[in-house]
Amino acid sequence: MTTKSKFVFNDQRMLDEFCNSKCKYCSGFYPSEFQLNFNEDKTIKMPDSWKNRIKNSQNLSKMIPLEPKISDFFKLGKHVLSKTDRIMDYKILKLSGGEIFLYDGIVDFIKNIHKNYAAIQLLTNAIALTPEKIKQLSKLGNAYFQISLDGTSGMTNFARNNSDLVVKRILENIACILENNIGLEINCVLTKHNTGAFKEILEYFKNHKNFVIVPRPVRGEPRSILDFSNKQIQDFKKIVIDEYSTYKNILPPKKYLERLVDIMTSGKRNYNCYVPFYVIGSDNYGNINTCTRADDLPRLGNVFDDSKKIDAIFKGHKNYLPASRPNPCSYCIVQYEMLNLYTEDRINKKDMQKIPSFRISGVMERVDEIKKDLINSRIVKD
Repeated sequence: MTTKSKFVFNDQRMLDEFCNSKCKYCSGFYPSEFQLNFNEDKTIKMPDSWKNRIKNSQNLSKMIPLEPKISDFFKLGKHVLSKTDRIMDYKILKLSGGEIFLYDGIVDFIKNIHKNYAAIQLLTNAIALTPEKIKQLSKLGNAYFQISLDGTSGMTNFARNNSDLVVKRILENIACILENNIGLEINCVLTKHNTGAFKEILEYFKNHKNFVIVPRPVRGEPRSILDFSNKQIQDFKKIVIDEYSTYKNILPPKKYLERLVDIMTSGKRNYNCYVPFYVIGSDNYGNINTCTRADDLPRLGNVFDDSKKIDAIFKGHKNYLPASRPNPCSYCIVQYEMLNLYTEDRINKKDMQKIPSFRISGVMERVDEIKKDLINSRIVKD
């Protein structure tokens, strides 16, 4: 039997065309021509750009109709995962959108596939979540949440949604997740609206367990209208570094925060990145990307058309050169940075396991396996 390429995460975007939130720093992430509008027969009114993309793919045109229903996207997703899993072995399947909880069928979809992986991680804005969905997912035993939230008030969450009522709903769903003993990670984008007031979200959640808040800076073109000031960076630094001991139970390792502040202050990333060796970046159409967080980096292929080619790229570690520090990576730091810090021996296993997803059985063993391989291959020097 052929040995599969091994990873920690498969970060797969599903139905990324549709979302129920229009975050100011995310406006370019989903095309504006996509609107979730239904025909009378419950098919979705898809734009011509999408239809042309499907028609131009010999494989996709056989797998999803040009007038699809939500169930057709889920069927395609299963095809993609089946094909991906033949050549890649990963512990955690991370599903994101768009907004995956816009669709009632997502819970059944997760129920049908969750046993194939050590864990399913669900990235959501939590607006469309309900206590019933949360309770159903809690019964699976290996479903975890990652929620995007920038603050606990409309003001500090302004770049996402400035409605206090919507924020209240999100906080209620977070409380329900924690009451059901589900591990939770908060993705927090730092902007001019919340960087200097980061203490607000820390104070709100400071007594929670199996929970972590991971901040990262706003990136790309939205920085022109949303970026934080130098004064706000200093206020943020005082909170997360000088007062780290007060909030250490809900913050990532201090080394992460020190690196984050350095990148925010200098405006440049001066560190190698090994994330593409640990994390697959994929989508619901079978495309495999160099990295899950940099769409401007080259696409490695499609699992329906190029599975052997992709397999060879991964086995030869030819997908990415860490020392090259390509331009899309020049100002990037996300939750996966913990993998870089661990690879560089700047944090230890205990530090890693401050993050709920790294406490999952078998995950740190897989991290160590990949790290050893990178060292043996001279990609990382021991």
